[in-house]
Amino acid sequence: MKKSLLFLFAQLLTVTLFAQSFSIEGQVFDATDNGAVPGAHVLLISEDQSVSKSAITDLDGRFIFKNIADGDYGLGISFIGYADITRAVTVNGQSRDLGKIGMEEGIDLEEVVVVENIITAIQLGDTTQINADAYKTLPDATAEDLLEKMPTVTITNGKMQAQGEDVQKVLVDGKPFFGDDPAAAIKNLPAEVIDKIQIYDEQSEQAQLTGFDDGETSKTINIILKPGMKEGQFGKIYGGYGTDDRYKLGGNINIFDGDQRISIIGMSNNINQQNFSSEDLLGVIGSSGNSRGGRGGRGGGGRGGRGGGSPSASASDFLVGQQDGITAANAGGINFSDQWGAKVEVAASYFFNKSDNVSTQITEQQYFDTEGLTEQYNEESTVESTNTNHRFSGELRYKMDEHNDFRIRPKLSYQSNSGDQNIFGQSTLENDFLSQTDNNFQADLMALNVSTDLLWRHQFDKRGRTISTRFSSGFAPQRGESFLGSESIFGKVAPDSTSLNQQANLDLNSWNAAADIRYTEPLGKNGRIMVTYRGSYQQDDSDKSTFDFDEATQDYDAFNPELSNVFSNDYFTHSLGAGYSLRMGRKFRLSTDAKLQYAALNNEQTIPEIQDFNQSAWNILPSANLRYRMSRTEHLRFSYRTQTQQPSITQLQNVLDNSNPLQLTIGNPDLQQSYAHNLRFRYSKTNTEKNSIFYAMLNGSVTNNYLGQRTILSSAENTVIDNIVLAEGTQLTQPLNLDGYWNARAFTTYGFPIKALKSNLNIDLSGTFTRTPAEVNSELNFSNNLNTGVGLTLSSNISETVDFTIGSRSALNTVNNTVLTNGDSRFFNQNSRVKFNWIIAKGIVFRTNLTHHFYGGLGDDFDQTYVLWNMSLGKKIFKNQRGEINLSVFDLLKQNNSLTQTITDLYTESVQTNVLQQYVMLSFKYDVSHFGNKK
Repeated sequence: MKKSLLFLFAQLLTVTLFAQSFSIEGQVFDATDNGAVPGAHVLLISEDQSVSKSAITDLDGRFIFKNIADGDYGLGISFIGYADITRAVTVNGQSRDLGKIGMEEGIDLEEVVVVENIITAIQLGDTTQINADAYKTLPDATAEDLLEKMPTVTITNGKMQAQGEDVQKVLVDGKPFFGDDPAAAIKNLPAEVIDKIQIYDEQSEQAQLTGFDDGETSKTINIILKPGMKEGQFGKIYGGYGTDDRYKLGGNINIFDGDQRISIIGMSNNINQQNFSSEDLLGVIGSSGNSRGGRGGRGGGGRGGRGGGSPSASASDFLVGQQDGITAANAGGINFSDQWGAKVEVAASYFFNKSDNVSTQITEQQYFDTEGLTEQYNEESTVESTNTNHRFSGELRYKMDEHNDFRIRPKLSYQSNSGDQNIFGQSTLENDFLSQTDNNFQADLMALNVSTDLLWRHQFDKRGRTISTRFSSGFAPQRGESFLGSESIFGKVAPDSTSLNQQANLDLNSWNAAADIRYTEPLGKNGRIMVTYRGSYQQDDSDKSTFDFDEATQDYDAFNPELSNVFSNDYFTHSLGAGYSLRMGRKFRLSTDAKLQYAALNNEQTIPEIQDFNQSAWNILPSANLRYRMSRTEHLRFSYRTQTQQPSITQLQNVLDNSNPLQLTIGNPDLQQSYAHNLRFRYSKTNTEKNSIFYAMLNGSVTNNYLGQRTILSSAENTVIDNIVLAEGTQLTQPLNLDGYWNARAFTTYGFPIKALKSNLNIDLSGTFTRTPAEVNSELNFSNNLNTGVGLTLSSNISETVDFTIGSRSALNTVNNTVLTNGDSRFFNQNSRVKFNWIIAKGIVFRTNLTHHFYGGLGDDFDQTYVLWNMSLGKKIFKNQRGEINLSVFDLLKQNNSLTQTITDLYTESVQTNVLQQYVMLSFKYDVSHFGNKK
């Protein structure tokens, strides 16, 4: 009852905040004849990206931005026929009137179709702003089609990266769009409504207020709509049916009315189109989901998710693989945002999806031991599963007065997952039989996750004196039931067979809360100091009961204590810190801080045996961040951070997991938390004369007490390790603290136009080196993995009727081991793609998409090459050619394949998965586009 009341209090707790606000205004005029320039697009963005606003000049060329806090801003002005203007603006205790701003003629209005004269990108502080008009797409293109043409942006298998990092947020005019799901955002906005694209690292809201970079950034893309596209309705509906009963239905509608925006999406298909995020498939996996200790590849983690006899409390023990294979999906969602008066902003989104998946996989693994012997593990698996997910997210911002601002973000997700998995696995040593298992696993799991994040910020009358408080809490119960049946054979000389027939029930409750308080005080003219405190608490109660089938009673009533557990876990952290920030004009900013952290873990276990795991540790966590603006177009950033990682509960529990009798795992109660040092350099330059963008990044980290693993490969009969008897042909994996882990990554990208081809070329180079320690049969092995890659993307900028994108990404991977030298390897893989769209005369549209995959250097059993070629022919119909009838062929050459190659410190792996085969589909699509003030 006490915990429930505390949780309820935490969810309902509200407090208050914000900054004194001013205005920025000005008047845009023609520098030649002094006439006003109405309809010019004006953009204002703060240096820390906390503010992003746009406006259109009125008939007198005037614009005004209200409710602007003290700080430094970048102002950008653009209009057809004139050169873009960028200007730095500082607000310091009073409103700013910029007076008249003259625009110089830069483009002949009769030659506005000449793309090379359009400025591609400008730099606004740390934000790279790209002009959408500099890139031509077909009239019915999406934001995804537009973004993949832009420099530093890549989209592979629906996953978007910008400047070498995963994009975590997509905003529209600075507001959330479909929660934190970038995929849903870019697939449901048409390219024709987009004016600018901004790419930046969004800081936490407390960092935006205090001026101290806390390292909590997320790569963000902000889509700025064209002035005439902020009021209207746009979207599409589609449907199709093809051979082998393949079908697709769906659509989206966006209703924009100034600040109020409503977007609705829906789809149903059985052709593997999934426009929802990974949360829908993995929403029930918590921090302990990777309970295998991270063996570095799909092999360990993939089979680690079945868990019928597993004693761990991780929800992943009850999940069945669902992302591979063939999926039939039904999904829908709604997104809403609005401005209520001058003080309240709201945004909310809801998603639902249900997916039915069938996946068959053939897995081959080669293990290497210290004696140079090779053990082969082959597996065939079939999975049928159904996953249902509901998720809601919301945000409310309230400017209480000129000093206080309040924000609340509630989230809720509910998931149910049921599935059936069959596995046949066999191990051999130098082609001699060792062992085999035949498993059937069935699971039914539900998981609820409720969380709330509250933030109150206050700025005093004295500039630089602030206080902010952030409070977060969450509750995540999980319930599940699973059944495991297996028949296994061990030994090549005197084979011994064993069988399992078990039922497991899971009842897990997880609760967490954290509070963060930060106070800043000005020090001198350019300095500021900060004092911080953070406290957090996480509590887990787990009751997992495993029962063997009793032949006498014909029921699962024989309690198995060795494969059951009952435990309660409490994890506390307290940290007290101080920092200093120095700001020299707009060019230089330095912030440093250090925290003293105390962490304590108390775990009480009563089953399978009574024991306590109690740990505590003191750590000093320094950090530093430097920003240097070399010029208006060049920026350099440096950051240094330290962090600790606590072992998961699953990793700490010394209870055997026998969900795969050939590959056993067990926890380690002696694990200590790891301590990592992280360095990052980033440099960006935008050249408006050459319309080029250059970006470079260098990362590195060193980890002490790395959470690695030790593995015992048993090639002898009945090997005994820590009182665990390993039958011949089995292996045991256990997490272990190891020193010597470090990694480094370099990435650079350069985008520029090729005028002769009327196209844009983007080149990126990357290199990653990782040194990973692991213990194999009691010997320490270091695996040194070097990956070098190059990527090329050529995208057309010819016209709105011809559109192509040609891209290729190649990587060379080299692995060297200090002990397991027979596992050394060197292989090459390349993925190339050609996309060509052409609107032929009289509304006939031809589209083709060709992808080539190549793997080489892994041996005859692993090397492969194949081509996936899709093609379609359509006819535009109706007024403004908004409708289209289309005939398409998927996998024209019948070569579609799915092969995943993985090399770790212990094994090489090849996973072959079933895929969609060739089908033909006839479909219809209609584009909705109606704007009340379209320009």
